[in-house]
Amino acid sequence: MRAVRRLVLITVALLLWAAPAQAFSKQTGKQTMTDGVAIAYDLYEPDGTAPAGGWPGVVVMHGLGGTKDDMAAIAEVFAAHGYAALAYSDRGSGTSGGVVDLAGPDDIATERAMFDSFRARPEVSDTKIGAWGISYGGGQGWNGLAAGIPYQAAELVETWTDLSTALWPQEVAKSGIVAGFAKAVDARSPLIAAAENDAIHSTNMGAIDALARSRSSYADLSRVKTPVYLFQGRVDYAFDVTQALNGYNRVTGPKHLYIGQFGHPPSTFPGPDIGYVMSRSIAWFDHYLRGVPNGVDSSPSVTIAAATGARRVSFAGLPKTKTITVGFRGTTLRRTGPVFRQALETFGVSLLKVQVRKIVRYPRLVATITAGKRVITHGAIVPKVGLQTIRLANYVQYLPKGTRLSLVLGPSSASGDIAYLGFGDETSISLGPALLSLQTLTKPVSR
Repeated sequence: MRAVRRLVLITVALLLWAAPAQAFSKQTGKQTMTDGVAIAYDLYEPDGTAPAGGWPGVVVMHGLGGTKDDMAAIAEVFAAHGYAALAYSDRGSGTSGGVVDLAGPDDIATERAMFDSFRARPEVSDTKIGAWGISYGGGQGWNGLAAGIPYQAAELVETWTDLSTALWPQEVAKSGIVAGFAKAVDARSPLIAAAENDAIHSTNMGAIDALARSRSSYADLSRVKTPVYLFQGRVDYAFDVTQALNGYNRVTGPKHLYIGQFGHPPSTFPGPDIGYVMSRSIAWFDHYLRGVPNGVDSSPSVTIAAATGARRVSFAGLPKTKTITVGFRGTTLRRTGPVFRQALETFGVSLLKVQVRKIVRYPRLVATITAGKRVITHGAIVPKVGLQTIRLANYVQYLPKGTRLSLVLGPSSASGDIAYLGFGDETSISLGPALLSLQTLTKPVSR
């Protein structure tokens, strides 16, 4: 998903978005860390004389398995708008040395060193520097803020705040997603290679949870006062909307949240709203790095894109929600619910309660909620006998009037769903009735 195809998609999408024609230049180099590891970087700077105090700057951070080259189109947009932009390949990525540390201490030390060298340049401001990070780079951006790197503003895209609950909710791996991430970098990460089998199979979860939480900003978010713009995808199997809500609810500085048409599979980045995403990115940095009175600080703080098209609905804070109760009668693994007589749009963590009557070696119980062939949400638990509650992923899904939901239970996701893999290690399970508490917007944003 990385490589040239993705970079071309981003470049083409951004070229379709009108931008000022400010010329810029690019320099490529390497910087050596205190432990001898060389980090490859690209520096983009506007042409001409820097303003008094230097160009405002943006540190641009790539996704897992990616490199600085993947961020070229993003960095070029910032440079074309009068910002110096520094994109670097993290440890163990591209032509940089070292190993992938999974946004751990070595990676944050590298981020800090690149920040310090960037602001030390005479043509770059030493105070007006922001962070833009996507996925893995977004997680590093959050961790850098929590560690006190003095960014003056940040924009964090389709990423995590709590890696444990994102990829191992209720201590069951989203194994298809975890395997994909691990395979992308395990050749250059002894840390990930050593934990890979446990991480995919949800074994030795104490160690996996400790590793994930040590790479997460969640516990420190209340100390973050930096203005933060969060961009999260409507349907992102890796990092659902709750990961952004963690940040939105806990940071104490200025904050905005956009939930858009992009993300990890089954979505893609860029999405059809890339122009809007980048226009908001520029406006945020213009205000907080340049002091431009553009009103971005006083506009509604949560915006949700419709499922298709250009419609967007904004709210002063988090939108109001309501709970719709859906019963799934019977004892089979596949069941169908009633037809909805009104259009709905999911938002929030829905809960599925199911009665487990008997278990014979059943390591995981996965619930997949579908509408026709479309997966609406899913979740999993390590089942025990009795009434069990499965927390379902927080995706924003439009359900037109007349939708009928189906429930598929089993040792893996329903057919066509890549989130929870099966391993053929189960024997049997006996289930009773199931009841879904579906969290929805009070009024859908899609049509």
